Amino acid sequence: MRQETRKNTRGILLFPILILLLFISVLLVIAKGSADIPLTTVYGVLADQIFHGGKELEAGRWTRPEYQIIWNIRLPRVLFGALCGAGLALCGAVMQALVLNPIADPYVLGISSGASSGAACALLLPIPFFNGQYQTTFMAMMGAVVSTVLVYTMAKVAGGGRLRPVTLLLSGTAINAVMSAVTGFLIFIAKSSESIAAVYNWQMGSLAASQWTTLGGPAFGVLTGLVLCIWQAGNLNIMMMGDEDAAALGLSVKHFRIGMFLVCSVIVASLVSVTGIIGFVGLVVPHVVRMLVRSSNNRFVVPLSALVGSIYLIWADSMARSAFGSAELPIGIITAFVGAPFFLYLMIRKNYGAQD
Repeated sequence: MRQETRKNTRGILLFPILILLLFISVLLVIAKGSADIPLTTVYGVLADQIFHGGKELEAGRWTRPEYQIIWNIRLPRVLFGALCGAGLALCGAVMQALVLNPIADPYVLGISSGASSGAACALLLPIPFFNGQYQTTFMAMMGAVVSTVLVYTMAKVAGGGRLRPVTLLLSGTAINAVMSAVTGFLIFIAKSSESIAAVYNWQMGSLAASQWTTLGGPAFGVLTGLVLCIWQAGNLNIMMMGDEDAAALGLSVKHFRIGMFLVCSVIVASLVSVTGIIGFVGLVVPHVVRMLVRSSNNRFVVPLSALVGSIYLIWADSMARSAFGSAELPIGIITAFVGAPFFLYLMIRKNYGAQD
């Protein structure tokens, strides 16, 4: 009991620490770029715009270029990076609890690839409904849902009616390959060189398309999903006891798992429709959070994963923007360099190759 109380105290204390760290990170990343801006200027512009409606800008305290860089270019990108990191890490934590698999995340299980294939359909094929970003988001959502259903069904069939870590991993790998092949085929038959280039960039992931106008849909998806997942954190803890025990406690395991998978699909689709594929965030971050909290209690792991994911991705994007001068490195490359070795470490640690 004393040990559990200590873990709860640790988890509670982490909230203000991480929120403060996120706030500081936002300021520092906005200040850093091809043209560095003093932190005092960044804070002043943001405070002036948020609390005074730009009065000090009109009074000439800030220059118009400084205002444009801070408020209209860097801030939307940093906010979208925070949203993207929060959403992907949140989905990773939820999926690991749902399937009792420490290597589950939207990228490994093929959901990101499915969303990317759907977005590629919207970009490369003439579709007679919706327009612009709404069409891309809708098609990304459809692709994510299709991938989720296929992975879940294949894993259940291959596992003899049960979700097993190995069958889930293999099903995700297979769906990843299929969805990547679909995207490759769409690129092959496409005629517009601009659309082909856009899809290629999509495959590597980037926050370059982040603008105020693209924040609305992803923000709604991530924040709504975060509220739902925090609300269901107790049931996620029950799911970690195993299907039989969860059912014995009165939880409808099948319907709960499908519902939460759909929530994750919507979150991932709303993000991938703007950023493309950014892998391994949902794999790495929840494990880091569990090490910090020293607990698997999802009442802490789920919201703290969102905070750590936000901090992680805005710094990864800062590195992507500044590592090679004026040339921007796709953020998916950075997260893959971090996540792939971590994935291998988890595979070896859990000794999956020796399991039935």
